[in-house]
Amino acid sequence: MRPVEPKPPATRDPAPGTRAPGKRGRGILSRRGLLRFWLPAALIGIACVVAYHWQSVSGGTRTQVDALRTAVIDHPEFAVTDLEIGGHIQLSVHDIGRIIGIAPGTTAISSLRFDARRARMALLDNPWIERASVSIDPSGVMKIVIDERIPAAIWRNDDGFFLIDDTGHRIVPVPGADARLDLPLLIGPNANTAVQEAQALVRGAPVDVLPRISALVRRGGRRWDVITDGGLILKLPAENPLDALRLFADLRLEEELAPFAVTGVDLRLPDDPPVIRLEEGASAMRDELLETLRTTYR
Repeated sequence: MRPVEPKPPATRDPAPGTRAPGKRGRGILSRRGLLRFWLPAALIGIACVVAYHWQSVSGGTRTQVDALRTAVIDHPEFAVTDLEIGGHIQLSVHDIGRIIGIAPGTTAISSLRFDARRARMALLDNPWIERASVSIDPSGVMKIVIDERIPAAIWRNDDGFFLIDDTGHRIVPVPGADARLDLPLLIGPNANTAVQEAQALVRGAPVDVLPRISALVRRGGRRWDVITDGGLILKLPAENPLDALRLFADLRLEEELAPFAVTGVDLRLPDDPPVIRLEEGASAMRDELLETLRTTYR
């Protein structure tokens, strides 16, 4: 007998409109094909279109934003229409306006465009201004208050002549000592460090000596020499220099020494007769001068 081979199970054709389970969603038109192919392609296409037109789109948007921003900044509610300045003496209103960037003839500026902090720093950079404040009140008034440096003396150093205040701060250069005849002339590298001391010396000088003072020369950082308008040098002590000036005035030494070729008088030892400095070649007058001093100190 021959063995009977089993027959394979009969397969039935799928019903119309159906597919085998393993064949579902294989085409590009299927749902899976839509997600894998057509959606990325659509996104890439959209990106290309946006990139192509981006400059014109962004430019138009930026223009609209800038126009809106300008309209807000320049709105009348934020306008500064008045300027009040106080404390200025040497500087004019136009000078201060130029420093903070407001041109003459300006009728209004926007408070949103104006940087008050930067304006204050610009004012403090000016050598005349010691302190400054800048503010804008809600009514549209800008208020500027400054404290100017007040010149107290003219300082002569190796770099030239300068106006200085009572702290010794250098303000501005001047052509020469005659730029301000109402101020004392201080000479020497460190003379600006003792302005108040020099002022006290000038204020306390005897009335008949004060008009003759032409300059004060700082010596050794501790004392002064006084130069008179006749070129006479008075060496003052570091302690009580006003007492030495009063002694010089009381003894009328300038009148007594006028006939002689004297260039300087040393007053640093108030209890001793002044030490006289003669011009070169004037030694022949020495005996006569000493006799005059003996007569004066009797």
